[in-house]
Amino acid sequence: GGFKMNFNGGGADPFESMFSDFFGGGQNRAASRDIQTSVQLTLHEVAKGAARTVSIPEMITQDPRTGRKTTHKSREVSVDLPAGVEDGQRMRVAGEGMRAGKQAGSLYITVEVVADPRFKRVGNDLVTTVELSIVDAALGGVASAPTLDGEVEVKVRGATQFGDQLRMRGRGLPELNSSRKGDLFVQFRVTVPKNLTPRQRELLEEFNAEELARET
Repeated sequence: GGFKMNFNGGGADPFESMFSDFFGGGQNRAASRDIQTSVQLTLHEVAKGAARTVSIPEMITQDPRTGRKTTHKSREVSVDLPAGVEDGQRMRVAGEGMRAGKQAGSLYITVEVVADPRFKRVGNDLVTTVELSIVDAALGGVASAPTLDGEVEVKVRGATQFGDQLRMRGRGLPELNSSRKGDLFVQFRVTVPKNLTPRQRELLEEFNAEELARET
């Protein structure tokens, strides 16, 4: 396994501090040894957690006071990213930054979650859209809905309206450092056929006539 992640709760960007110190503008020598990088995760990896190997290239730094140059060899760091992380979240691996004497800075990793066209993330909940025919919306039936674990069948009740939704508890994303999980909301979108047969049009006209008669 790799290093476990610690979360950084904000403050100055260590990458900016690093360059400020290298070129003589900063005061924080610890920040000057920090390294910042990023990793990409799919939504499925956010749900399960993921391991990554971070490649740190060779770096040459120069002491602004003495002019002495130091070469930091390239290396790889294995890290374990916990389930439930969010896009833009920054994590810290202590001691994996650049070393200066006996001290070493930290490695900061920013998480980039790749967008999944099937889902919208709202906190730990997920929202997806399922299209229904006007017949299934009116009479009810069964539809297929995507989840992070694959397609599942969901029951559609009769008289479903555009925007109605079904809640699937525990099918969302896990809460970071917790056993709790979010929910999956399936929103229904009713689609109207573009090319009606003469018989379909006749039936719809009969339906419309009956509806008008009921209103009078």
